[in-house]
Amino acid sequence: MFRDKKQIFSIRKTLLGVGSVLLGVMLTTQVIAAEETVADVTVATTPSLVAEAPAITTKVVEKAATTTLTDTSAATTLSPDVTAAAVGDSVVTETVIASPIRYVSDDTQPVGYQAVQTQGTDGKLITTTVNGVSTVQRIEPTETVIVMGIMPTTTTEVIAPAITEYSIDVTKPVGTDVIIPGQDGTKTTTTTNIIQTETTAPASQAVYDDSYKWIDQPFYHVDTTQTLPSDRIVVDTLFVDRPPLTADYSTTESTVRELAQYSENYIYEYLTVTNPDGTTTQTRYIRTITAEMLDPTDTQLRSLLGLTDDAAFYSRLLTTAQEDMWTASAQDYGIEMVPEDLSTSTDDFLRYDNSNIINDAFYADIKADYQRAILAEQELEALGSWTTQQQTDMNMITDQFNSLTRRYNNYKGSISTSIDYSNTIVMSDTQKADFEARIHALPEELQRIIADLVIYDNEIPGMGTGTLGLANSAAQSIALKYEASNTSLMETVLHEMTHIIDFKSGLYVETSDRNTDGTLDTVPALSDTQEFLDIYHTYFDRSDVWPYYRDNSSEAFAEGLSQYIMHRLFGSPYATYVPNPYTGDAYDPGNGTGYSPFAATEFYFASLFNKLFEYPRTATVVPYVTTITQKAPINGQVIYGAMPTDSTMTTAYKTIYVADPNKVYDPTGQTDVVKAGADGQKTVRITYSLDANNQLVATETVISDTAVQDQIITKGTQPTSTDTAVAITVVYQEVTDNSLADWQVKVVDNGQAGLVSTATTYILDPTTGVITPATTTTTVTPMKPMIVQYKVGVDKVTAIAYQTEYRDNPTLLKGTQVVVTPGEDGQTSQPVQSYDFIQDGANSHFTNVQYGNPVIIDAQNRMIEEGTYVAPETPDENPAEPSKPEAKPQPVVVKDTKKEILTVATPKEKTPVKEAQIPTTGDKASSFSAIVSSSILLVTGLALSKKLKKDRN
Repeated sequence: MFRDKKQIFSIRKTLLGVGSVLLGVMLTTQVIAAEETVADVTVATTPSLVAEAPAITTKVVEKAATTTLTDTSAATTLSPDVTAAAVGDSVVTETVIASPIRYVSDDTQPVGYQAVQTQGTDGKLITTTVNGVSTVQRIEPTETVIVMGIMPTTTTEVIAPAITEYSIDVTKPVGTDVIIPGQDGTKTTTTTNIIQTETTAPASQAVYDDSYKWIDQPFYHVDTTQTLPSDRIVVDTLFVDRPPLTADYSTTESTVRELAQYSENYIYEYLTVTNPDGTTTQTRYIRTITAEMLDPTDTQLRSLLGLTDDAAFYSRLLTTAQEDMWTASAQDYGIEMVPEDLSTSTDDFLRYDNSNIINDAFYADIKADYQRAILAEQELEALGSWTTQQQTDMNMITDQFNSLTRRYNNYKGSISTSIDYSNTIVMSDTQKADFEARIHALPEELQRIIADLVIYDNEIPGMGTGTLGLANSAAQSIALKYEASNTSLMETVLHEMTHIIDFKSGLYVETSDRNTDGTLDTVPALSDTQEFLDIYHTYFDRSDVWPYYRDNSSEAFAEGLSQYIMHRLFGSPYATYVPNPYTGDAYDPGNGTGYSPFAATEFYFASLFNKLFEYPRTATVVPYVTTITQKAPINGQVIYGAMPTDSTMTTAYKTIYVADPNKVYDPTGQTDVVKAGADGQKTVRITYSLDANNQLVATETVISDTAVQDQIITKGTQPTSTDTAVAITVVYQEVTDNSLADWQVKVVDNGQAGLVSTATTYILDPTTGVITPATTTTTVTPMKPMIVQYKVGVDKVTAIAYQTEYRDNPTLLKGTQVVVTPGEDGQTSQPVQSYDFIQDGANSHFTNVQYGNPVIIDAQNRMIEEGTYVAPETPDENPAEPSKPEAKPQPVVVKDTKKEILTVATPKEKTPVKEAQIPTTGDKASSFSAIVSSSILLVTGLALSKKLKKDRN
């Protein structure tokens, strides 16, 4: 309807759009799950798996990978991966199941590295139809594993160079400098990469196209520091300016963003156009006002829209956000993007595949709509005009936004399913863990569909106890009634998931009752394709099928796919039914007997599963998280130790020595006169500072100075004179001649004491204080030594006289004697063995004289021949002289007056001894020579005495 005054109007874009909100509410509240039933009677059942159907006879034989099925469906168009061959009356159809690819990241390999770790093989679906009976065999594909390098990249740049700060620390000594290197301010950018996969399922280009014709400026950015895809989309501004109107302005929409926005806001706007002839014409355009143009500060636009009142404006802003959110969540744009084609199912699969794709810009629109809704809520609450209905609308907006956020994250590879246990208290943690494990065991393509699960005890709110599950297809959320069996819960989840898939394939209004439910209604696309309706009418629309699936093609579709998935993934048996003869309705006997429409249609649902979920995914490595670390520069520090130091320089006082000739010399120094000295002290304080070149500079300051006082020591240097008596020394002389008898000691000179006069003067060194005496010695009376002579006794010898024998020699003259054999006396001798000589000056004497055993030497007689020849007698001119015995050597010993005992043994050999000379009185040289000679003789005598004793021993 147009409003002339404001030149605005509101219209719905499509017939489907007009009813979409109401339809969505209906779809989210209707019961679209198997209900619990209670059998009132017990009836007999047949043991066969397949019951006989009117005009149709089927037989199903279950094997490990082959099921015999009945197929009366019409021929269908095959996809490129499907081949058909006729062999006799049979038709064999093979559908390739591409090897699923799992991409493994390796952060040690560079981007671009790719290697096949495990090469999988494709599988097959082989459907064989013979005489109307179809069998399906599934050959499982094996997984291909591809390793892709995602090595992060890191760059570092200096953004602020560090400087060095110089300072001093007066608490630390000089030399203990602290040097802290500076660190430049840097910006380190680390970019991690991820593997981003994309399905190869066919999709419209429009869902990838992020073009948006209504605005000409960006309003969001990608925060590459975030990990979760939805967190990476950051809305910068909620409102943008209207772009200038151009002559080619058109309201035709083509991309997913344009089709998904659901604006009811339009204005007339005029553009002046210059004609070829130079004239101008004003052309009127219907201008679309999208949500991001509803700027609260644009007073002109608010006036044109009749929204000058804040409550009215923000209510309109909330409604606009709600409608946009609903269109995006319910994907009402699907039929606009891909119109329905009732002859094939290709368009339905395309709409389903399109529904799984949410590009970044599209999600930014969704997030901005949600944030505008929050703004509207805040402003309306502040105005006090927030209503209960608006709160209900806001709750729906929030639920749909959260669902779209999870769907966006799932599409981008961050797959997760929210499971809400807050409404159940009977479900144990163990059951929860097992339930979640089963959800995670589903193929990823199935997990991407399920955004939210909520489990309720007793009943789903508003649905009664007979409802096991409820799918909110617009939000892709599923409500479940708690069951103790997780298998039962999974059956319900998959049933409701199939409803969501059916919903996502598109909705359209029937023009004919093809599903024979007696109504013309809005129906989901996949379950209303001719392909499935043929399956439905043949295998489900029978009296031996439970009425819930017999009378509802969409329920038969949902249960058929869910039972196939449970059978294939979890090994659950297919449900069977037998007719009740009393009511005419079939029921599940629970023992596996009867007819199974699900087993009979396995060939169809196996193919459907393959078309929906088994497209391989491609992968590319893209930069993902960028971490920027900025480090502020840390200035370097050079902290010089600059503790002030006080150094005290002590000048030691000098000691000056003064001589006092009138004071007696005291070598001990005890009588010295000392005038105390004092050291001089000068204390200098050194402080430090930095010069212009940041170098440490020392400054000296004298803080005290005390002069030195020398020490003066006065020492006595009075000259001295002393007379010293020189004691008489004793000189011992051994006599070997016969001047003394054996063992006789005789003082031959008593000697005389000497007198020496010594005069001493003292010379003082004034620096060292050393006194050097100068001594002059004068002999007043020379000393004359006492001379003591002694003679050591010889051996006791007793001579044994030899006898003289005569014999005649006639040849000799008579009277002539010739000694033929000289005679030799014998002797008896006792050798001196030892003795002691006591040296005691005038009292010196021998003692302890010891002789050895007698030694006898026999005498040798003398033989003389006497001549008997008488001849004239003549005189002898040289008469022979008798020989004299040699004198035995005697030792001479000189000793002082000290009394000593000298023990001497008799020498074994005769040694000549020179007699010592007695020095002349008063002759210093002679006296000294006599003393030395005496000492030598004394030493010799002592040595001789020791030697004789040693020989004797």
